[in-house]
Amino acid sequence: MAEGLDESPDILTTFDVGFSGIPDDLLKQLTVQEIMLGESLLTPGLQTSVMVHSHINEIPIKNFDLLKNTEMSIDIEKSLLTKFKIDPNMSVRQTTYRLDNRKLINNNVEEFYIHACDQTLLDNAATLVSKLWKCTSPSTVVRDVLSSCAGAKSLDIESSDPNRDYIAENIRPFQVVAQQANVALAGGNDPSFLHYMTYQNFGTHHFRSLNWMTKQSAVAEYTFQETGSLTGQAYPFSILTHNFPCDFDLLSDVLNGVGINGQNLNTLFTFNPIMKMFNKFGSTTVGCGIGSGLPKLSSSNQGSAQQQNVCPDYAHLYVHKRQARMALLEQDKIALRIMVPWIPTLNVGKIIRLNIPNKRDETGSTLNYGSGDYLIVHIKHHLKRRQPATITMDCVSRTVGAGVV
Repeated sequence: MAEGLDESPDILTTFDVGFSGIPDDLLKQLTVQEIMLGESLLTPGLQTSVMVHSHINEIPIKNFDLLKNTEMSIDIEKSLLTKFKIDPNMSVRQTTYRLDNRKLINNNVEEFYIHACDQTLLDNAATLVSKLWKCTSPSTVVRDVLSSCAGAKSLDIESSDPNRDYIAENIRPFQVVAQQANVALAGGNDPSFLHYMTYQNFGTHHFRSLNWMTKQSAVAEYTFQETGSLTGQAYPFSILTHNFPCDFDLLSDVLNGVGINGQNLNTLFTFNPIMKMFNKFGSTTVGCGIGSGLPKLSSSNQGSAQQQNVCPDYAHLYVHKRQARMALLEQDKIALRIMVPWIPTLNVGKIIRLNIPNKRDETGSTLNYGSGDYLIVHIKHHLKRRQPATITMDCVSRTVGAGVV
């Protein structure tokens, strides 16, 4: 339907947007002005939108209702990246579900936004799951429900513990996955699993732990130069802008159950109604009250599972830690916000490295505070006609894998 070009041939980025099965009359004199693609670790979906300019008063009249439920295709290429051995292409195939904010910008042209989503998001909204899994790992439940109920074709699922009895009580597939993320453990003791999506392979569902994510090697390395990059947009690892919203937050760590010296401040009290017994897990610190800084209460079948002919629920391993881990990804914990030239190989859940050389060290080996590895939490691809394509990332420190801001 439309093609956009960056102005300078050194930073040329082309993009083409199309819709399957749409008459040529409808697409006539439509121009894509802007493309926005978003991923987030906190969202099991992808945010795709294009801003379009359309000539009005055409004959025949354009019926934009025809765009609903069509496949939107977006193909992007930045041939310059082949010089750096980086894949220059990115392709998106999603279902158009919304057209909004339509308004006149002059007497002959109107502007509006077309939004698309992965088909699994629509299938999730139209599907309910009612099923029992007996002594099954969270990863197995997730793989089963995403593939058979949500129609996901590309999955990236990390193995998790423990095996549990689980009943999906007529809820949507993504709700099932969210419930499994709340109880899944990485390495037997880390309850930090997330369900998120990336644009990889035309839309991939991931079920991964923060522990796994933060152990990856950096996929890109960015070095700050005080006077700006000599090659600017022509170099894919230039830093266009960056800032540090939150370097550390001790109060937040403590409120999330991580002590000054990294100790666990969470205490869990479980109650077994069969045995009529309370148990205490987690921090055993005794202060002015009962338990440590963050007390939680949960029912559990621990100790009576065999008598009940069910699997243990292992509530004592995840209930008192899960909330603390998820709080590390909240917006006010973002450690690095950075804008860089567009490349298609960055995704949420990956690690990037930031270098800020100390200018008094001529060798460049001394790095200033703020240098280090960061986990991408949110990412936005921004492509606009006659302007350089960019990526903006919100990141947290690699230390979130250990439960620290």
